[in-house]
Amino acid sequence: MAIKYVRCRIVGDAIVVAFDICSSSDIIEELTLKGDLLRFQNFLATLKRYLMAEQKKILFDPYKFTGDGWILLFPANTDGQALLTFLRDLCAYFKKEFRKEVLNYLDTPPRITGLTFGLEKGPVASMIMFGGIEYVGRALNIACRLQNAVKDKDESPAYKALVSNTVFNEYFFPATGYKVLRVKRTLRNIRGGDHFRCRKIDFMRL
Repeated sequence: MAIKYVRCRIVGDAIVVAFDICSSSDIIEELTLKGDLLRFQNFLATLKRYLMAEQKKILFDPYKFTGDGWILLFPANTDGQALLTFLRDLCAYFKKEFRKEVLNYLDTPPRITGLTFGLEKGPVASMIMFGGIEYVGRALNIACRLQNAVKDKDESPAYKALVSNTVFNEYFFPATGYKVLRVKRTLRNIRGGDHFRCRKIDFMRL
């Protein structure tokens, strides 16, 4: 029986999780030159099926595919421990499958591979655009910029998340079993984002 991709409309506050694949541009470039870009496409389809299966364990809206990652929206009443477990398991699954399905076929694999995450909570507003549901809200902007800022001041950003203090204190505190650091990042084009205080969570170092 085929797994169905569940879409749910988020109303009010949402926990926004943005994640990307590290070094995806270099990987796509090499696979394109080798005439093997379908390998990357097939892996993305595998990752999509994994997310679909995970929806049976935790409710979220797989809002948007970004080309080398996703933006996921979780309801405000999501259990924090369940969300941490989801992110940790996603990292473990990706690390194993990406090596098997993609990295082993590269002649010059990049130094950094894995996933990076950005998380923020806040109100999102939905609208219909070209027949599909789209969302707008500050939390979306911040989550995406946090994800992009994981690599700042970090030579090994893979499998790490920048999490706003709001998300950490409401959902993850005390986050036992994970390496957590207090950090500050500069988030461009965000009001008050010159010295954004947040937490860095390392999902692969317990």
